[in-house]
Amino acid sequence: MKLPFFNRSFVERLRTGAEANRTKYGTSTLWISDFAAATSYVHDSAQIVDPPPALKITADTSADPDNSRRVFQWLRNLTPAVAMEERLWACLSHTVFPEYMHARWPVKDSGAIQRRYLFEGKSFAALSRNGIARLWWAGHLTFDEGRADPFELTDTLFLRQDLQVSLLERSIGKCRNVRMCVLEFMRENSAWLSDASFGRRIQLLLKELNLLGGVALLDSLPPAEIHDYLRSVAKSLVNSATAQSPQG
Repeated sequence: MKLPFFNRSFVERLRTGAEANRTKYGTSTLWISDFAAATSYVHDSAQIVDPPPALKITADTSADPDNSRRVFQWLRNLTPAVAMEERLWACLSHTVFPEYMHARWPVKDSGAIQRRYLFEGKSFAALSRNGIARLWWAGHLTFDEGRADPFELTDTLFLRQDLQVSLLERSIGKCRNVRMCVLEFMRENSAWLSDASFGRRIQLLLKELNLLGGVALLDSLPPAEIHDYLRSVAKSLVNSATAQSPQG
């Protein structure tokens, strides 16, 4: 099949009509052609792809890692430029994976349409909020052919929502060295992921990496050096928390 895209004008119509259409979002896509009112709204790109994978349908996060693998492997040959196209992800969210979208991201208000079915804003963070784009980009940014399981760090990324926000929605996560080293650190220190203070810890950890980036080019640092730095910062955070805890 040829990879489908929505027309740009149709994406804008979906955006402006989000409130009026919000009750129509579900497993059926029949309303979309009615909304198009006999105008052309999909065009096929020149890129040939296999038929789309069947995604696991869940309302929670449990299937996110596996679905990320499936979407990334399906569209493995996408260029980053094409993978930033709202027209692509809007089309896939609305017409190719409606059952998954309805279960995972049910539309409760027009904001959910803007955020999960379209792009909310123009920043890179919008890619990590669209229901299907987030799956592809998570795989793209963590895939490592040098591992026995190339998606090992993809699985780690999906263990915590605040980890995804920190690495996919903030500029420091664009640095591959940082992104992969942080995920590897989390694999080595899984207790951090279950700690109640994880959200604050990951913020402080990345803040320190940002400061390091002020005096060194993070992309050029050897991974071993970043790992050592992360362990040092993590140790100081744990020691600080221990010192501040009330004494019995």
